[in-house]
Amino acid sequence: MKNEGAQSIIPVPPEKAVRIAQKMISEARKDAPTERQRGFVVKFKTWEEHESWHAAHRPR
Repeated sequence: MKNEGAQSIIPVPPEKAVRIAQKMISEARKDAPTERQRGFVVKFKTWEEHESWHAAHRPR
């Protein structure tokens, strides 16, 4: 959604502001429908533990 022109001097009622915000959020989700995966940290005491974990969680 692109806003052009001068801002209105009259404040927007809260109900209209909520509708505008919901429309903007839905349009943003159309561009990026999937959520970003969260990162994670895995710690290992030995390289052998790391290698066995990595082999078990390798993408297929």
